[in-house]
Amino acid sequence: MHTIESKFFSRFVVILSLVFGVDQASAQNGAGSVYSIFGIGELSRSVSVASQAMGNTAIGLSNPYQINITNPAANGGVGSYFNHVFDIGMYYASTNYQTQETSENGSYGGVSDFSFWFKYGQKGSAIIGLSSYSNVGYNIYKDQVNSFQTGDYDIAYQGSGGLNEAYFSNSYALFQNFSVGLKLAFIFGSIDHTEDVVGSQSLSRYMLENHTYIANLDLEYSLNYRLPVSKNSYVNFGLIYKKPTQLSGNTSSTISAWDYSEGTTVDEAVLYEEKESTSGYKLPRKMGFGVSLNTKKVMLAGDVEFNQWKDGEIEGYSNDLVNTWRYSAGLEVTPNRFGDQTLGRISYRIGGYYENSYLKINGVNPETYAFTSGLSIPLRTGSAMNLSYQRKYNGTTSEGLILESSHVVAMSFSIRRRWFQRPKYD
Repeated sequence: MHTIESKFFSRFVVILSLVFGVDQASAQNGAGSVYSIFGIGELSRSVSVASQAMGNTAIGLSNPYQINITNPAANGGVGSYFNHVFDIGMYYASTNYQTQETSENGSYGGVSDFSFWFKYGQKGSAIIGLSSYSNVGYNIYKDQVNSFQTGDYDIAYQGSGGLNEAYFSNSYALFQNFSVGLKLAFIFGSIDHTEDVVGSQSLSRYMLENHTYIANLDLEYSLNYRLPVSKNSYVNFGLIYKKPTQLSGNTSSTISAWDYSEGTTVDEAVLYEEKESTSGYKLPRKMGFGVSLNTKKVMLAGDVEFNQWKDGEIEGYSNDLVNTWRYSAGLEVTPNRFGDQTLGRISYRIGGYYENSYLKINGVNPETYAFTSGLSIPLRTGSAMNLSYQRKYNGTTSEGLILESSHVVAMSFSIRRRWFQRPKYD
């Protein structure tokens, strides 16, 4: 990394100790996680809202009523009653940011993902979709920072962007109860960091801007096996695997200055500007295993996933990467899916998960855990509305870091249809 970019990012390392200063006012204004200031941002997990309600458990889930965007091979059993599903998800989060001294609140939200699943032939199905891979979103303001040379100044730290994943996944049944899956994804996105410094006495302003764009194709493989136990129950096993993926693109850094000392005349100058190509990003090898027990009314599932970030690459963070583990479990109960009573046809879900961050910050590897719940409400058209709630905790107050306590609500509509079917006549 070139010198100016190293200086640029070194400023961000001290932000966590500035966000809630005792002597000056500051705030994180509802943009996202403070930890998204590091690396490629806060990682997003590609799971449906239904799976979010079950603790983000998805690898081993396979049932006829919900598509699985995490393990494409698990969709072999979908489509007994429909052959097309369009799904769009939205979320809203309210977060409390806490240190050992004080706290602030913020909120944010948006569209999380959308996907279109369709069946072809008797053995195949596919999904076209777009989801988030990582999110950068912070807006930190610090005023009346004292400088012995130029007096007080105000600083605004802002970050936006992240990586997205546009994908096409395919499932094919090789033989009864055993399917394979392949996911081809184009991972792309821009990450922007800005530091805006305004002098309250010197009538000057400085802005440091860093823009990075990276992209590449990515392949992920999956397997799914269904083991019948009885007429109305089975155990399902799922497996996903992805090789490391190198991302490349370009990055630019700019330092600009403004002088307001001449009244209405503003002198602007670009003090530094540099653009260059980059290939210093490599996404990790991923391996995941899931299992679920399925009966007519109950589905109990668990996942474990490993990401080998230690052998990955993120420009400027080579010595801070840490392998990650994620553990999750979830339960779904549907009292009477085809009954006359609405409450009996609703699917009720609970779950939880734990995972560690892919970065070590100030010598600490932050951890995330959450308790989840949700519903799937059937609609008269055969479609469904899915709701999920997460009580999520991210980070710690030790070593000057921040604990984020979030309430996350998500909703999706699964529009199920049977198209292009020839009518049958007696």
